Amino acid sequence: MEPWLTMARAVPPEWPRTYCFAHAGGRAQAFVEWQEALAGATALVAVTPVERTGIDALCDQAAELIAAQRTGPFLLFGHSLGALIAFEVARRLGDRPAHLIASGCVAPSLHPTPRMVEVAGLEGQGLAEALAVYGGLRPEILADPELQEFILPGIRDDFGMVADYRYRPGAALPFDISLANGLDDPLVRRDDLSDWSRECVGEPETYWSEGGHFYFESDPDPVIEVIRRAAQALPVELI
Repeated sequence: MEPWLTMARAVPPEWPRTYCFAHAGGRAQAFVEWQEALAGATALVAVTPVERTGIDALCDQAAELIAAQRTGPFLLFGHSLGALIAFEVARRLGDRPAHLIASGCVAPSLHPTPRMVEVAGLEGQGLAEALAVYGGLRPEILADPELQEFILPGIRDDFGMVADYRYRPGAALPFDISLANGLDDPLVRRDDLSDWSRECVGEPETYWSEGGHFYFESDPDPVIEVIRRAAQALPVELI
């Protein structure tokens, strides 16, 4: 596969693929660790940019790579920043994806939120403390300035992509969208999801799980089930 695209070994080629996009500072390969739980339903593929670019260029390249190597129907899954990227990739792919699963992400038309812009402007300990509020930073990093110096610049660059994002109205996606979120997520309120309905032809299915922004870290089963349902609902003629 392309360097951008990695998946678990020995996954049957006939399984429909789910291309996964990570949150700011995250690793999409972590989602591939769910592969065993999704055996027979879908093959999880981590989409990992080789280098950080602007969000438009990143989405252009991801869409081009997916379109070039796909062998059948596929889904897109992303968390937080990854969900926004997955949405823009879906737009570029037209009617070729079969489903979009957006996790931990307000409606695209609300981006960038004031808080995202604020966080993108922080550095050092201020950025570390802001990330800790969302559960996105391990305690050892919060307590270690040297680790922060190594890790935080990349996270800040990712937040900068969100801060630079400019939503452009477009045609509704011609396939279904599922929304997965944590009940205690400080970044996503129920009202923040309503405008997702303008982005697809049908009303999005919304799923809530116990937990905050990274609700799946303590129990990934609910979001794994969302992915399973979407994969199993693919039209028979596509598989």
